[in-house]
Amino acid sequence: MTDTERALRRASWCCATGVVWMMALCHCAGVREPGRERIARARAGKGDITIAAAWPWELRKEIRYGEGLQMAMEEVNAEGGVAGRRLRLVRYDDKESIDEGRLVAQRIAQDPDVVAVIGHLQSYITVQAARVYDQAGLVLMAPTATAPDLTEQGFTRVFRATFTDETVGSQLADLAAARRLGSVGILYIRNTYGRNVANAFEMRAAQLGIRIAIRDSYDPSEQADARSFERILRVWKNQEIDVIMLAGEVPSAAIFVSQARAQGIEVPILGGDAMSSPGLMAVAGRAAEGMIVASFFHPDEPRQETARFVAAFQRRYGVAADAGSALGYDCVRVIARAMKQAGSVAPDDVAVALRTLAVNEGVTGTFRFDSHGEMVAKPIVMSIVRDGRFNYLAPVSSRPVRTSSEPSTGFAPPRS
Repeated sequence: MTDTERALRRASWCCATGVVWMMALCHCAGVREPGRERIARARAGKGDITIAAAWPWELRKEIRYGEGLQMAMEEVNAEGGVAGRRLRLVRYDDKESIDEGRLVAQRIAQDPDVVAVIGHLQSYITVQAARVYDQAGLVLMAPTATAPDLTEQGFTRVFRATFTDETVGSQLADLAAARRLGSVGILYIRNTYGRNVANAFEMRAAQLGIRIAIRDSYDPSEQADARSFERILRVWKNQEIDVIMLAGEVPSAAIFVSQARAQGIEVPILGGDAMSSPGLMAVAGRAAEGMIVASFFHPDEPRQETARFVAAFQRRYGVAADAGSALGYDCVRVIARAMKQAGSVAPDDVAVALRTLAVNEGVTGTFRFDSHGEMVAKPIVMSIVRDGRFNYLAPVSSRPVRTSSEPSTGFAPPRS
C-alpha cells in the first residue's frame, strides 16, 4: 500500500469514527435527557452510589487494575461510605476497541444512577468517550490516558489521574541530561502517543543541549515480523549515539530492543510509559536488561502512602501491587474524597470539589487538579530492568551534558 493510499484510508476511518461518535452524542442528548434525571437521583438518593469502571477486562487480565478499584471501594465502605451511602462499582468491558468503547460510553451515559466513570485504558477511546460522558453530565476520571487533548476540549467534568505524553518525553530528556548522555537516537511508533512523546523529548533536548543524531519511526503493524526493524538497524549501527529514546509500545518496541541487542547495539535505551509492562521482558528477554522506562508507579518508591498500599494489597490479594492497581485505587479514593468534601454525589458538585480539593496524597503521587482537570506536578517514576524485573530507580539530579571527549556514565548494557 502506498503512503497516499494509507493516508486516504486513515482519513476515511477518522471521518467515519467522528460520525459514529457524534451519533452517540446526539442519542445521549436526546429523548431521555439522562443528565437531569441523574442530578435528581443523585441529590435525593439514599442507596448505593454507582460508579462505572470501563476497561478491557478480558484482554488485560495481567493488569491488577480491578483489584485496586475493589480494594479502595471496600476501604471507603468500611469507613462509612459517603454520608452513610456505600459505593458500588459496575464494570463495563470496552475490549480496547473504538467501536466497543463507543457502545460502552453510550450505555453508561444512559444509566441515570451512574454519577462517575473511571476509565478507559487507551487514550484513543478515552478522548472520544469523554465527549459522551460530559454531554451526559458525568464525571470522568481517566486513570491511564496520557493524550494531551483529553483535557483540552473545554469539558468541565473530565479529570486526568496521571501525566501526559509531553511530560513523559520531557522528563526522559531530563534523565538523559542527568546521565550526561549528549547524543540521542529517537525511535517512535507512528501514532499519536509515539509522536507526542518523541516531539516532547526533542523539544526538551534542544533546551538542554542534547543532540538528536537520528530520528526514525515505525508503523504500529510492525510487531509480528521478527525482521521488521532490519532497515532501521542497518542505519543505526553506524550512528554515533549515546542513548536510544524509544517511544514505542509492547510488543513491537520490545522486538526492536531484542533485535538492536542482537545487532550489537549496546547503548542505553530509555522507554516511554507504554513499555512499563511485564510484556517487555516476556518478549525481549535478557535484551531488556538495563533499560529504563517511565511509569505511573513502583512499589519500592519511598513514600509512606505507597508503602502502606503495597503492604495492604499484598495481604489482601497475595500478589504484588502493580501500576494498574495503584492507579485504580487512587481514582476511587480521590472521587470518594471529593464527594465527601462536596457533601453531594451530584456530578457538577463533585467536579467543583475535585478542582478545589485540598492536597491529597495518593499512592501514585499528590492529587491536585487545575481548572482544566489536569494533574498539577504529577511525578513520573523511573524503573530499570534488572534480573528480569522492574527495579525502582532513584531520581538523579541534573548535571551538565557531557562533551564528546568525556566518557559515558550511562547505564550498563545487557549482560551476555
